[in-house]
Amino acid sequence: MRKQLLLLVSLIGLLSCGQADSNIHVHYKQKINEYDVSAKILVDSIQEEYFSDIVGREAVLMFRKGKQEVTVVNPCYADKNLIRSSCDKNLIEIDYTPFNMSEDNTFAGNQSPFFFFDVDFDGEDELLVCLWEGMGYRGYHAYQAYETNVGSGTHQLSPMQEEPFDELNDYTEFDTINKTISIPQGVGMKMGGKKVYGLVDGSLELVERVQYDWEHTKGVKYEPCAPTIYHYKIENGTEILDRTERCPNDK
Repeated sequence: MRKQLLLLVSLIGLLSCGQADSNIHVHYKQKINEYDVSAKILVDSIQEEYFSDIVGREAVLMFRKGKQEVTVVNPCYADKNLIRSSCDKNLIEIDYTPFNMSEDNTFAGNQSPFFFFDVDFDGEDELLVCLWEGMGYRGYHAYQAYETNVGSGTHQLSPMQEEPFDELNDYTEFDTINKTISIPQGVGMKMGGKKVYGLVDGSLELVERVQYDWEHTKGVKYEPCAPTIYHYKIENGTEILDRTERCPNDK
């Protein structure tokens, strides 16, 4: 709540710096992947959520490089550096927070509002935009991916809609060696499983579904208890049980 109030006070103060434009304009001091990046925060979109550390709001992000300018709309834009920022008229200059992949090859712990990453293993980086706390859990984000190889000129980009790019979040696991993407299912106190996508003839397709069975853990109080895990391979659209990892307590 204290961070919410800090950011709200910051936004009110920043808004008072400008006269003609009621939106807040942000410019990143550093170039990112050779792009000059700015954001226009739509002030009327500011939302307060009880689980938020900072306030999320809609913003238009603009990326300029040479003769190319691309824009994307982020309905849940946030950047913690805004709390420590000051403005000149209606413009805020802030530092960019670089992206770092976590040790478990997920986006967990990410603080970057956007970054470039080869999300489909084609050798070219896509633009990943962070939807701040877009998973509906405090501190956990969803992501939208965009192709930026659209040539020169001005373009408004649409997010990649096909699976698995329409389900990216902090729990998504990237195996860059085997070129697979694992999407968690039933995220909560106990994860329900995951869908695994792998390269098939150059495209990512669903190749495995993993189911976590926690039924036997009910009533287990004093010792760690893992789920029994069922691995189903996908062949011609049909699930076939491939192997089972049974918890010792599942008898």
